[in-house]
Amino acid sequence: MMQVPLRVTDVMRRAERMFAQQEVVSRHGPGRIVRQTYGQIGEEARRLANALSQHGVRPGMRVATLMWNHGAHLAAYYAVPGIRAVLHPLNPRLSAEELAYIVADAGDAALIVDDDLLPLWQEVEKYVRLPLVIVHALGAEPNEAARRSGYPLLHDVVHAHEPLAQWPQDEFDENEPASICYTSGTTGRPKGVVYSHRSILLHAMALSTPDALNISGRSTVFTLTPMFHVNAWSMPYTAVLFGARQVLAGPRPTPAEIAHLMAGERVTVSLGVPTVWSDVLDTLEAHPGRWTFEPRAMICSGGAAPPPEMFRRFDKLGLFLQTGWGMTEMSPMGSQTWLKSEVLTRSPEEILEVRAGNGLALPFVELRHVDDAGRPLPWDGEAMGELQARGPWVTEAYIGHPERIPATSPDGWLNTGDIVKFSRDGYMKLVDRKKDLVKSGGEWISTVTMENALCDHPAVLEAGVIAIPDPRWGERPLAVVALRQGRSATADDIRSHLMQRFPKWMVPEQIEFTPALPKTAVGKLNKIALRRQFAL
Repeated sequence: MMQVPLRVTDVMRRAERMFAQQEVVSRHGPGRIVRQTYGQIGEEARRLANALSQHGVRPGMRVATLMWNHGAHLAAYYAVPGIRAVLHPLNPRLSAEELAYIVADAGDAALIVDDDLLPLWQEVEKYVRLPLVIVHALGAEPNEAARRSGYPLLHDVVHAHEPLAQWPQDEFDENEPASICYTSGTTGRPKGVVYSHRSILLHAMALSTPDALNISGRSTVFTLTPMFHVNAWSMPYTAVLFGARQVLAGPRPTPAEIAHLMAGERVTVSLGVPTVWSDVLDTLEAHPGRWTFEPRAMICSGGAAPPPEMFRRFDKLGLFLQTGWGMTEMSPMGSQTWLKSEVLTRSPEEILEVRAGNGLALPFVELRHVDDAGRPLPWDGEAMGELQARGPWVTEAYIGHPERIPATSPDGWLNTGDIVKFSRDGYMKLVDRKKDLVKSGGEWISTVTMENALCDHPAVLEAGVIAIPDPRWGERPLAVVALRQGRSATADDIRSHLMQRFPKWMVPEQIEFTPALPKTAVGKLNKIALRRQFAL
């Protein structure tokens, strides 16, 4: 067989030739929609690639982006690897100090920043500065911060340079780095994961398959997952690869704006985290009949486990919620919860139990769970152990100085820190993060399972469970609950609800109420903050 290397820019080269008229819809803010085609974005990317090269960006250098989801960011996804540099999206929800650490650790040489995020970048510059900063205007004209900054504007930079005559097609190593993403840092300093051209494209192909996200040239894909975190779950690559129509959410969309775009653009696949979908569901249910969606459109949720009630609510609206499992080190997807034919013969509640799990390994990904000694455990639906993974888009090490930091076990499997169990037919169920399990009287209590049960209470909006010290039992669970607006519940109500699902010894004695639970920069429940607040 031919030894043809996989190269990220071949995706845009294909799109310019085969899908040049396909539309990319970008929301730049309230009431501002920009419509482009793959042909236009491809040309913009080739112009930007040439401009970056002329400004001194060389192969292997890191080019950071501090941008929302829109067409200009999509162009950067291809411009940077188009000159064999490395794309490094930055998370604007992090603090200036955290961003400065990440920029310095990655060794970034240049930055492209949205003008509404320029004040954040100027805070970062108190700690670290880059030789090249380019500002992208979200509005028809640059904002005041952009005008006063003195930095060149992306529009001017791009149009001052001719596009590359063609995308590179010379010989190269497909294992070269193409992009970087940093972990969310929930257990310490964020760590950098490097994705290669090969790993990105194999991952993109796997996600397109019918039993994963079923992306095709007939799809309209709505990417709410941020392009600044784990490559927006591959949609900048997967959607372009197949010429799918794209809708990009832009900065800070409201639930009503999300619903409007889903309905108005006839979206068939939407991707986001459970906190986003919870707010969208509340809005849809508060305005019945206001929006009409494509029949059985897919809602893909990740980043945290959606409670079973979220599946029921979407089902009532004629929308199909699907979840899976992944992490930054997995590029990010490792599994998706599709239903085997034999599962469809089960009762509705048994089917829901499978759907609310974490699914089956994607093609080419191997998953196993091991005990504390590293011995593989049986797939019997009972044995719990730490999940390990390996495959062509699974990292083996993090960025380190001077040496890379290993991420794998001695026999080459990624240590995930997730505690899981597997059914006999291969379906995985996340029990908890290893560090989040509650060990009470020598027995384990899953905080994830209890959080899902809490969210099934009609008055509960969101919930978190943490371990607190106990002189008799070692640890006990503490539940922190945020109630829905206009609803009420007492601690006794919550405990009575849990008694229907758990043995009495598992049910927390202490229930705390709070207006809202703290979140990480990528929208996950921040248990570190919960512990600081409640586990004193």
